[in-house]
Amino acid sequence: MKDSRGKKFQELYKNIKDEEHNWKAEIEDAEKDGRIRSKKMYLYLTQRGRCMYTGNPIDLEELFTTKYDIDHIYPRHFVKDDNLDNNLVLVEKEKNAHKSDQYPLGDDIYTQRLSWWKELHREKLINDEKYKRLTGRAPFSDEQKAGFIARQLVETSQGTKGVASILKEVLPETTTI
Repeated sequence: MKDSRGKKFQELYKNIKDEEHNWKAEIEDAEKDGRIRSKKMYLYLTQRGRCMYTGNPIDLEELFTTKYDIDHIYPRHFVKDDNLDNNLVLVEKEKNAHKSDQYPLGDDIYTQRLSWWKELHREKLINDEKYKRLTGRAPFSDEQKAGFIARQLVETSQGTKGVASILKEVLPETTTI
């Protein structure tokens, strides 16, 4: 059986010293009221309550407003990857708008945040894949882009077959042309 998110974060935070937060209480509160199951709260905890691109503290009272966005490190038009642990980060809406669909992340973000990302990685709050994506410096090659497109075409083809199968079951009297 899987441990709860709360237990996971309590374990990760037990050795983290932070004068600004009582992480144990924040995690317990988020478990009690169900916020721990939200994507934004999950990312807030993996990022120690800071914007991944600016490092600014995230106001927990405004977490669920439009002040903060969930951003894809690898832009969605290249990779349809909504994995919380590998590709999503919590960021200030304004900073996300300036980043747009850029990869790799801009030098300003990279230079200012690299040491902090290393710390999050060392503390096991972010995994190897997310760290690799955050710190990657090479733009996507033409071969990578072609691979992304090929995978999307396969997924689209599989989806179309699934829809066709459902329509045949729902509308068995319909003939095909």
